[in-house]
Amino acid sequence: MRLPKLLPYFLPVLLFCYGTIQGQSNLIRAEKQKLSSVKDSIGYINSINRLGMLYHMRNLDSALYYSIKAKEMATRLQYPKGVADADNVIATIFAMRGMYQESLQLLTQALSAYSAQKDSANVSQVTINMSNVYGSLNDSTKALNLLRQVIRTGSKDSIMSLAYANYCMANSTLSDDSSQYYINKTREIASRYNDYRMLIGVKELESDFLLKKGRIKESLKVLADALAEARKYELNEQEIYLLNSYARYYKNQPDSALHYAWSSYQLAKENGYVVALIPLLQDVLSFTELLGNKDKIISVQKLLETTMAEENENLKKFVGDYIKYNIIQGDNAVLSIINKNSKTKIWLLVSICVVSLFLLLFMYRLYQVSRKHESELGKLNRQILEQNKTLQATDEFKNKLFSILAHDFRTPLISTISIAGLMKDNPEFTKEEMEQFYGDIEKRASDMLESFDIILQWIKQQLSGYQYKAETLVLHDLFSESADIVMPQMTPKKITLSNQIPKYVIATSDKEMLQFVNRNLLSNAAKFSPEGGTITISCTQDDHLITISITDEGRGMDEQTLSKLFSVSSNFGSSTQHGAGIALSMCKDFIQKLGGRIWAQNAEPNGAIFSYSIPLKA
Repeated sequence: MRLPKLLPYFLPVLLFCYGTIQGQSNLIRAEKQKLSSVKDSIGYINSINRLGMLYHMRNLDSALYYSIKAKEMATRLQYPKGVADADNVIATIFAMRGMYQESLQLLTQALSAYSAQKDSANVSQVTINMSNVYGSLNDSTKALNLLRQVIRTGSKDSIMSLAYANYCMANSTLSDDSSQYYINKTREIASRYNDYRMLIGVKELESDFLLKKGRIKESLKVLADALAEARKYELNEQEIYLLNSYARYYKNQPDSALHYAWSSYQLAKENGYVVALIPLLQDVLSFTELLGNKDKIISVQKLLETTMAEENENLKKFVGDYIKYNIIQGDNAVLSIINKNSKTKIWLLVSICVVSLFLLLFMYRLYQVSRKHESELGKLNRQILEQNKTLQATDEFKNKLFSILAHDFRTPLISTISIAGLMKDNPEFTKEEMEQFYGDIEKRASDMLESFDIILQWIKQQLSGYQYKAETLVLHDLFSESADIVMPQMTPKKITLSNQIPKYVIATSDKEMLQFVNRNLLSNAAKFSPEGGTITISCTQDDHLITISITDEGRGMDEQTLSKLFSVSSNFGSSTQHGAGIALSMCKDFIQKLGGRIWAQNAEPNGAIFSYSIPLKA
């Protein structure tokens, strides 16, 4: 399978990439540094939207995380451009996951928002994005009509170079003169705005054009110039595609073609361009098969099998991220409805039902996509067939998971519906009583959301299996990071955090597992601390172990609670086992995976101490 051309994938990044040219890694690093110093909310939203766009070719989960966060903030602050920018990124992610209808729906929303703001550059950019989605659906008529619309009415700025380039690529019926015209127009506009990325892309277009006319030496010279410039500016994403173009040019010389195809794959692997890995490996496999070396063919097949399996696991993780996205959207709706009259509250219940139905339909759609992907894996060899059996067992686990979720959330939902019905049927309640009812509804919704978030993390552990990654960690800094996340719980209660871990104390362990434990222990301490209380973080160490202790000033626990504190395992299902119980069970699992242990005890004269010990070195 040939790797898609590079230019259409510039769309979500281009709008934010004017200025000094940099490689994508440098842009991501610079934007993260800038994010820590942004003071105003609008600037912060714009910055995380930009991060979402920059991540779209590397890590779709990270791109979705930043765009969801940006959309939630922009919606809450009523910042329409921020919402439209986030929709644009999410639509791009959906398109790259094969969810074209969902992508077109969000692009339509973004187009409407940009039109209302009279943002002609973004109107053109989103229209080009829609054209590419229709092209992926093999609807060339709509794709070309949209590009003609941009060329005819679009803004007169650098975005037009992209419109001309895409039209030249998408329209296979163009004559030589017409193709040369659009290439020249693209180069003219890109030169005017010093758009080096597009100028390199123009050279690839020109190379293709010369090759079709049989001018092979000229074609390869232009391609070589483009590759040299991509390397000069450290544009890894373009270098990957240009190396792949070299492989296509040498398709009749399998040795040379394989060299360039493998170089393209290696560069993509080293720089984290996971979206391109499977098509690149498929090219490597096709050229390897032409050489007829069975050992190399088997080796590449195994590598392709592993990469496709990882992509399949990423697709499953994407389900969890998308569920979180819908939960955030639903939560925004709940917060809006609470401020309206009692009649609107009825629509809240209807909205919840609709969102739930949508989630079920979406998960079924993802299930179908997953099965299709498994079918492709099954065509490689008998080893892939064995893996399909494992994936089938995973599907059965997901079906069982539906039953668990329905069981765990049925009781609080029924209780919430009952309260809403009581409020509807008894309008004579006092203001204080109504406020108490509102508080109960909000608390139940928050508890369910907390439980859902914990369950989703547990799902990730059960479905995909966690890959242990040891790194050197400064424990003082880890707790500072965790404290920033828990601070919204502590600030309203005026809780003081005392981080007494010396900055020289380090451990070699898995950061993600350890931070999950730290966040949950700090969150529990904040939850049970009195107003004005102090949470103290301390540590001791010997030659082999580091022991961390988190002490609060709450009311402590009775012996029965202490004895059952970590007893909730991954095999949960009781409607009473929510939130903290599941979280502490997962903390215990993670600490045991790290080779340590976790325990709790009462403090004197009051409060509780949660402690865990881990090895100094993995």
